[in-house]
Amino acid sequence: MAQHFTSGEWQKINTLLQSEGERFGLPARRSKSVVMASFNIRKIGNIANKSEQAWSFLQHFCERCDFIAIQEVQDDLSALNHLRGKLGTIGKQPRYGMVASDITGWSISAKRSMVERLAFLYRWDRVERTEVCSDLTFDRTELLNSLFSGRVDFWQDLENRVADLAAWEQKNIGKSKKSKKPAFVLSNFLSFIRTPLCTSFRIKGETGSVPYEFLAINAHLLYGEKNKQKHERELEFYALLSWLTQRARKVNKLYHKNMILLGDLNLDFTKTDARRTVIENKIKALNSGELSSPNSAMVNFPFFSVHKDHAQVFRSTARLTETYDQIAFFNHDKRLPKPEDNATAGATKDGFNYGVFNFSDLFAEAIHGKPMAELTPASRKKLIAKYEHDVSDHLPIWVRLPRPKKAI
Repeated sequence: MAQHFTSGEWQKINTLLQSEGERFGLPARRSKSVVMASFNIRKIGNIANKSEQAWSFLQHFCERCDFIAIQEVQDDLSALNHLRGKLGTIGKQPRYGMVASDITGWSISAKRSMVERLAFLYRWDRVERTEVCSDLTFDRTELLNSLFSGRVDFWQDLENRVADLAAWEQKNIGKSKKSKKPAFVLSNFLSFIRTPLCTSFRIKGETGSVPYEFLAINAHLLYGEKNKQKHERELEFYALLSWLTQRARKVNKLYHKNMILLGDLNLDFTKTDARRTVIENKIKALNSGELSSPNSAMVNFPFFSVHKDHAQVFRSTARLTETYDQIAFFNHDKRLPKPEDNATAGATKDGFNYGVFNFSDLFAEAIHGKPMAELTPASRKKLIAKYEHDVSDHLPIWVRLPRPKKAI
């Protein structure tokens, strides 16, 4: 049975949240700027799976945002609609609009599989949805070419898979409760584990201003803990990056010249930032290489940079160990943040800024009087167990943008 905070603990949490929420990265609502967020809300499906106190806590964050990309939405949309309802109405209409994909990750052969939807919530008075809505796919010929180019490794993958399954079946003969089947890991990218959702929007500004227009890409990429699975995770990320880069190179042909990527990319930076530096350097090289043309968009992943007010890159998992979640800009609009803007993020009240709502430290200080890093491993584990299912095992990340004021 899932653990939860007691009523007394929630009272302490909410008291600290109301008095010092912004110290933990809770973004302020402001009239001259908008907040865009990405939040992997763990298994948001059945309303009863989360306590009412958790729903109120999620509401408190979401109502600070104008645009939210949400991952891990289940087939059952009742919980997402419940959260949307808690965010209020304008007259008889919901205050927030909603877009949700159909289920992705479905298995045609398995009796049960982990299916998900990807979704956006957005404030009608600040953000408009425009005409485009689709998933993100590759041409089948391109995928076959990818498979063919790595055919030697692919056949070895198949042989390993057969051997692993044979060993698994032998180990589980006669057992009523079988162990988890070994994962089938590909050496070449073939398809996304969950198809990203693409939807176009515009952010409205002052009367007479030119809005920000963009294609939002909501992604929840592959997760896997073992070394080979981590390699496949990276293949998915680079496939997504390649799709975005090729679109960004042809910006004059795009319906919207700006793209914003939001989601759980499952990028693994455990213990060392060495891998972060490798990926960051490849992204930076795009602006001086493939995207160096004046007609190309510019790429910026602010969460790869250390914020001027922090000692290290933001961590976005509840355990504060990883930076799985990202918001990235592929922008042609000079008003949107460029890589050099990351160093001065937050310098002005309504200017570009980015951050993480670190509710792990909020919970730790409310319950134990000190941040997560100062707790004993046993206390930390016990604390996390109380909210990683009820609230989430990911922290929400956000970006602040000034509302449009004038033409480019």
